[in-house]
Amino acid sequence: MHVGTLAKALPELRRLCYASGFDILSHVVGASKETATGLNSGGEAAIGAPAIEATGLTKRYGSTVGVVDVDLAVPQGERFGFLGPNGAGKTTFIRLALGLLRPTSGRIRLMGFDMAHERLKAASEIGYLPGEIGLIPNVSGRTTLESLAALHPRPPELREQLLEVLAFDEADLKRNVREYSRGMKQKLGLIAALQHDPPLIVLDEPTGGLDPVVQESLIAWLRGRSDLGRTLFFSSHVLSEVEQLCQRVGMIRDGRLVEVVEVDALRRSGGRICTLTFATEIDPSRYLVDGVEDLTVEGPRHRFTFRGKPGLLIARLDDLPLEDITIEAPRLEDLFRSTYTGEDAT
Repeated sequence: MHVGTLAKALPELRRLCYASGFDILSHVVGASKETATGLNSGGEAAIGAPAIEATGLTKRYGSTVGVVDVDLAVPQGERFGFLGPNGAGKTTFIRLALGLLRPTSGRIRLMGFDMAHERLKAASEIGYLPGEIGLIPNVSGRTTLESLAALHPRPPELREQLLEVLAFDEADLKRNVREYSRGMKQKLGLIAALQHDPPLIVLDEPTGGLDPVVQESLIAWLRGRSDLGRTLFFSSHVLSEVEQLCQRVGMIRDGRLVEVVEVDALRRSGGRICTLTFATEIDPSRYLVDGVEDLTVEGPRHRFTFRGKPGLLIARLDDLPLEDITIEAPRLEDLFRSTYTGEDAT
């Protein structure tokens, strides 16, 4: 596509290409100029460098805080989950990381590239789905994908695979975007962001509007790409998805990164969430042993975290009118609730 043609089409292309995370003025025209002069538009990512590396990253809007002093390193090939309530700073961090916002202070590097000075080199390494997708309504799904593919230095080699994974058929591609449901727009955005097999995948609430079957297919596909060495930065409100997919999770609150935890370490932490239901109300002292923590009692229902020897607890329960017992491994939901509301994990 000729640079002059791109320049004339910028107003519409800005909206169209937002679906795959490109800033048209600085990336598409710049990358096209590089291609036209025979240069490698993407460069090569630094071998062994973290996929994402933030140091003291801060963004302020006057007296309002976006993110404050965030230090984070995500190795290449990791599946990293990013959690926080609305307004916590998730999207601000992502936009800073992608160079769509300029930080007040601090530094951010993607795939070894300094986003303050090497943003165009980093762009070809990234596939980005924003939380809110902007698409041109009066063009077809196929035209949307082909237009975006033409603007990216990598070929759309995964498009057919993604069409199958997301159950997006030929009839869907022929329809204009204005006829799409929310879920279909989400699928189109995912295909646009991922069709060029980016080494770094950044997804902001990617499963919104998708039915459960397609959600499961997408999660499995993303895990497969990770197994091939791709890096995934995954922001979601669906904690079960994050726990299922991600290896580590970062939690942001009021613009500050307050917790980074390995999901497997959380599972191996030794504590188990126990819920006992008795036939009648009883005094907990009748079964208490070392290792019972954070006990709550609601009538005949007792709930606690247990870190002791299960044989001792079972022996104490043997003579009690126990009707039901459930034992669960620690969950990301419990840590999330404790971090953001101050409630006990139980």
